[in-house]
Amino acid sequence: MNAKGLAGRLLIGRQIGAVATAFMIPVSTSGQAIALSIFVLFAILTVEREEWLVTFAIPAAGVPVGLFLLILIGMSWSPTPFAPGGGVTHYAKLLLIPVAMACAFTPREALQIGYGFLAGCLVVLVLSFLSFFILLPPPFRRAMDGVPLKDNAVQSGCFALCAFALALGGVRVWVGGNRRRAAAMIILALIFLADIFMIFISKTGVLMTAALVGLFVIHAEGWRRFLLVAAPIALVVAIALWSSAPAHRRLAEIATDIHAVDGDKGSSEPTLSTASRLDFWSKAVEFIKEAPLFGHGTGSTKSLYQSLEATRPSPYGEAVPDPHNQFFAIAIQVGLAGGAILLVMWAVHFSMFIGRSFASALGQAVVIQNFIGSLFNSHLSTVTQGMLYCLAVGLLGGIVQRAPPNIDR
Repeated sequence: MNAKGLAGRLLIGRQIGAVATAFMIPVSTSGQAIALSIFVLFAILTVEREEWLVTFAIPAAGVPVGLFLLILIGMSWSPTPFAPGGGVTHYAKLLLIPVAMACAFTPREALQIGYGFLAGCLVVLVLSFLSFFILLPPPFRRAMDGVPLKDNAVQSGCFALCAFALALGGVRVWVGGNRRRAAAMIILALIFLADIFMIFISKTGVLMTAALVGLFVIHAEGWRRFLLVAAPIALVVAIALWSSAPAHRRLAEIATDIHAVDGDKGSSEPTLSTASRLDFWSKAVEFIKEAPLFGHGTGSTKSLYQSLEATRPSPYGEAVPDPHNQFFAIAIQVGLAGGAILLVMWAVHFSMFIGRSFASALGQAVVIQNFIGSLFNSHLSTVTQGMLYCLAVGLLGGIVQRAPPNIDR
């Protein structure tokens, strides 16, 4: 086999690994890890040295690497550098941003990867409706009906991105004249959206969905195109909420959980949602004040919360390794310096996607969704939401960075 033939096979292997990773993101954590390992291996073997140098010079790739290095160095002053929850391993995924960008995927390759993600979400969507209406056998029988794989936060987040991409793509295909394909895409987007509101409604999910709807309005470019999708969206959401008993129960919980008190151990876990976050955040502010510049060290979060359990116990009855806010999660460990880099990273990534192209719109959706989710959860450090963000930003960033200058990104 000649060098040219070997190089071509390596590129094919890299693409298969990327598509498999995208497929596994909503489906399986272990499958995601295996596919990702294959993709990274082939990426290292196929990306040229010059491409690495060009990529790391781009702020969108360099800033997340800088944040990871600070978190890595933060282990040197941490009393518990290898403690579970929030440690360095949770942020190694930041390195995937330059890796995906350096691969320089073509728009066609990126579309194949996107189809892989959509296919994984479709598998989960079918299983979700089946498990919601029919009692499925293990391993699809979970504590929450309608969430057959992973958890609701992962499922609803992935479905929201699919709904946004399909709706926006459907509008553009409609304008292009292919009405049947556009109708199919919009209907599928509505089905994804219906599942989100039927299965489990969260305050964070509602905020993220509202933000993506607002972004859709901007990119729809015209009130007629917006109404083409907005009216069915409102109808589908209303029907989903009206017909779903779990949605009714969750709405009642959301309406009352703000009144939950720390000492009310008789309350169900969902009713403590707001009270617990207020507790986590107030303690996090105190921890940051104690070591404002460079924090307490990587991996120190759980030990800090544990130190207050005797006098100020958590609403959940045990110390947590996560303050349920991404800025606090990083600032506790590596101080306001790390928190500032985090904010700069989000700003740089969003600015990279300023444009009217489809890739830019998807990039904006990914950054906005992660930012809003990170206000109430540490989404960047989680296995799936963080992985989705890093791979999507790297993939889409590589496309918009290499778009011809005369084409609106």
